[in-house]
Amino acid sequence: MIPEDHLEFLHAVWTRRPSYTYIFFGLNIVVFLLMAFAGGSGNEATLMAFGVKSNPEIVRGQWWRFVTPIFLHIGLLHLFFNSYALWIVGPQVEKLYGGARFVILYVLTGVAGVYASYSYHPYTISAGASGAIFGLFGVLLVFGLRYRSEIPTFFKRAVGTGVLPVIVINLIIGFTIPQIDNSAHIGGLLAGAALAALVPFQKPGAETHPGFQSIQVALLAMIAVCFYEVGVHYDGPRLSVRNLPRGVMQIGTGSSTEEFIDAINTAQKAFEASSQQIESGRTTNLAGTRNEISKAIDQLHHGPSVSKRSDELIADLLRVMQDQYDLVQDIERSGTVTLAHSRRLKENTSRYETTVDSFSRWVDTEGRKYGIQRDREH
Repeated sequence: MIPEDHLEFLHAVWTRRPSYTYIFFGLNIVVFLLMAFAGGSGNEATLMAFGVKSNPEIVRGQWWRFVTPIFLHIGLLHLFFNSYALWIVGPQVEKLYGGARFVILYVLTGVAGVYASYSYHPYTISAGASGAIFGLFGVLLVFGLRYRSEIPTFFKRAVGTGVLPVIVINLIIGFTIPQIDNSAHIGGLLAGAALAALVPFQKPGAETHPGFQSIQVALLAMIAVCFYEVGVHYDGPRLSVRNLPRGVMQIGTGSSTEEFIDAINTAQKAFEASSQQIESGRTTNLAGTRNEISKAIDQLHHGPSVSKRSDELIADLLRVMQDQYDLVQDIERSGTVTLAHSRRLKENTSRYETTVDSFSRWVDTEGRKYGIQRDREH
């Protein structure tokens, strides 16, 4: 038999709606999708523009980078695992503490995790909700110990020492995998434990204290201001629907910047090789040459959008490549290089060189902020 007071406890606590857990869960996904529009979260230029933790930028006054990393994730798997963990542990904490206190616990432990990373890993960028999630584990650990005499016996299995195995296993994983920033995990965990020792849970039937509501509103406003600052200072890749599929499915370390550079280099090699072949008068293997140009055109068509100006230059390069394709096809049909073909090649080469020069100027003036530098050999 379950005592009546325990039933009342369970009913009052578990009927609370974990609204802010779902709001933060949704915010993680929205930010991830926005980064996908900008080339994907595997692209360092995108991460920097969206507010990833970066010590040099923080030192230069971009204080919002202590907050925004809580809602940024690097890759689809990173988002999945952290979102799954939030979905599991977030409702438990929010139902125990209520919405206002949950916001306080989640945001402050997340900031503590970012600060720990800032202090102990100053030379690497980092992002993710794992500091805040470890903070929630720290809350459940201290909650179970602090209120062990006030909560139902069977409920104690899910809190207190019951969460220790989960904490230990995840910390071991963090120490085993070099890419995981365990300092953020430990910082969030300790902050969660400390806050749970200070902040009382919201007892069944109790109203939310105005003080907690005020802090909650202030923290939510701070999150909004931080992302406003990201928008104001945004200097990353252009947001484009064309980037969405590759940005969402990005799992490895490949970035949209690398794809962009590869598409340009492939087009250059295909054009220059075909020009040399036509100039030499060789008409053998023109089918292979045409196929290489076709591949380059296809790569340019499906390449990522970086900026409005780069899109314009890509369009110019595509027109040149298409004309070169048509030229090779005409020579292949005729079986010889005529004077008219040579004139067309000269026109294509002139337009190609103009476009490449424009690309070089764009790279020198804007490319660096997208992680693109000019190859001096070209």
